Amino acid sequence: MARMPLIRLDARGWQHREDFWAALLPALGAPDWHGPNLDALYDGLVAGENRVRPPLTVEIAIDTPLPEPLIDYLARVTGVFADAARDTGLSIELRYV
Repeated sequence: MARMPLIRLDARGWQHREDFWAALLPALGAPDWHGPNLDALYDGLVAGENRVRPPLTVEIAIDTPLPEPLIDYLARVTGVFADAARDTGLSIELRYV
């Protein structure tokens, strides 16, 4: 049985949502035209537009406090992953370690 892809992101130094996107999109193998926004993230996960396709897990390692606006934004990202998992029936997980 093939192993489910695990993408690990290091959040050290992240201050803004752009830092998150700069780490996530290349790790997913998102196409060049993929926008750094939640709608495009959902579409990419559900339609399998990225090189790394579901089922998959993304781990974000957080060892220092993040700015509150970024924490709030990542909560929305978590919701997108949950929606994509629900709508596809596949394991699409985002977790924080």
